Amino acid sequence: MINRPVVGIDVAKKFCYYAAVSSDCTTFLKPFKALNTKQGLLFVLGEIKKVEEALSSKPVIALESTGHYSQRIVHFFLKQGFEVYHINPLISHSIKNSVVRKVKTDRVDALELARLLFVHTFHPTTIPQEPLANLKILTRTRGQLVMQRVESLNKLQSTIEQIAPLFPDVLSPGSLTALTLVSKFPTPCEWTKKANQTAIMEMLETLPRKGKSYAQQKYAALLSCADDAQVTGISLSAYACAIQCYASIVQSLDAQISALNQQIKVLSEQIPGVALLKSIPGVGETLAPIILGEIGNIDRFMSAKQLVAFSGIDPSVKQSGNFVGTKNKVTKRGSPLLRHALYIAATTSIRKESKGSQVNSVIYAYYQRKIETKTKKQALGAIMNKLLRIIFSVLKNQKTFQLISPAQQIEMYQRNLRKVA
Repeated sequence: MINRPVVGIDVAKKFCYYAAVSSDCTTFLKPFKALNTKQGLLFVLGEIKKVEEALSSKPVIALESTGHYSQRIVHFFLKQGFEVYHINPLISHSIKNSVVRKVKTDRVDALELARLLFVHTFHPTTIPQEPLANLKILTRTRGQLVMQRVESLNKLQSTIEQIAPLFPDVLSPGSLTALTLVSKFPTPCEWTKKANQTAIMEMLETLPRKGKSYAQQKYAALLSCADDAQVTGISLSAYACAIQCYASIVQSLDAQISALNQQIKVLSEQIPGVALLKSIPGVGETLAPIILGEIGNIDRFMSAKQLVAFSGIDPSVKQSGNFVGTKNKVTKRGSPLLRHALYIAATTSIRKESKGSQVNSVIYAYYQRKIETKTKKQALGAIMNKLLRIIFSVLKNQKTFQLISPAQQIEMYQRNLRKVA
C-alpha cells in the first residue's frame, strides 16, 4: 500500500499514456499521451513536477512490465530519482478485470495501474549493478546465439542427409572438420575427385589433430559414403548451395559465441559472485555467469524461499473445499533461463566423474533418497530446489561452498546454537 501520489504509465513502443492520482486514490491528472522521445519525456517530467508542487509530495511511478519497451522507461525515471514500481502483468491484468464493464483502452489502463498501488503491496525497482546487468545481457545473448546455432545445424544436417544419408556417420556435421569440408566441397561427387583428394586429406589430418592414419580412415569412409549417395541421395545442385549457406551460418555463429565466451570470462573475473558459484560442484564456467546474471543482486531476496519463487520452481497449490491437489506442477513463473541452468546443474550434480566418484556426493545421496518415492523428474525438481537454496546461502554469506554431509551439518548447527546460548 502507498500514501503518496502515483503516476500510472501505459507503455507502448513509440508513446505512453500517463495519468496521476492523488494520495487518496482520486484522479488528479487526466490521462495524456506523450512520445518516448527526449522532448516527450521532458514534457512528462514537467507535468509530474506540477503534480508534486500541487500535492506537496513527490509522486511514485507505476508501470506494467512489457518487455524491452518498458525497460527504457523504467531506467529513465530511476535516473531521475523517482521511486518506480515495475508491475508483473499477471497482477495488473487481474485488477483490469475487476469491473463489470468491458472497457480496455490505454487511458483507462494508465489510471488502473496508478490505482493498483493502493490495493497491492509491491517492492520498488532498483537500478541493477552495472557488472551484473552486463553479465545478464551477455549470457542471454550467448543463449540466443546457441539456440540459433542448434537450429541452423539441424537444418544443415537434414540437407546433407538428402544428398549423402551416411555422412553424419562419418563426420559430426557440427564439427570444425565437417563444416570446413562441406563449405568447400558440399557434394559427394566433389569428395571423390582426384583433384580434391590432397585438400580433403589435409583437412582430415590437420583439423581433428589425430594423425595421418585417422585421416586415411575417414577419407575411406567418406568415399564409401559418396558411393552410397549415388544410389540413396538426391542429386540437385540447389542442395549444394543450401549446405554452404547453412555451414557458413554455423561457422559465423561459432565465432560470435567464442567472442561472447571471452567477454563473459573477462567480466566474470571482476564479479566475486561468479567464483563463489563455481565452488559448488555441478556449477561450472558456463552455468555460474548465467545463474548470477539471472538472479542479479542477492540482497533483493530476504530468504531462500523468495529466490525459489522468483525462479519459478516452487510447487503450485490446488485446494478447494475438501479437495487437496496432489499432482501439482511447478509454477514456472520466473526466468526460464535460470530454470534451464538449474536443470543442467542438477543433472550434472548427480553424475559420476570419469574416475567413478560422484560430482557431488551429498546431492547424489539426496537424489537417491528422493527417487525411492518420486519419479525421476520430480526428484530432479527437488535437486534444483536444493541447489538454489545452496546458491542463496553461498551468495548471501559470501563464502565458498563446503561439501559436508547432513550429519555434519546438524552437528555444526547444534554447535552454533550452544555458542549463542
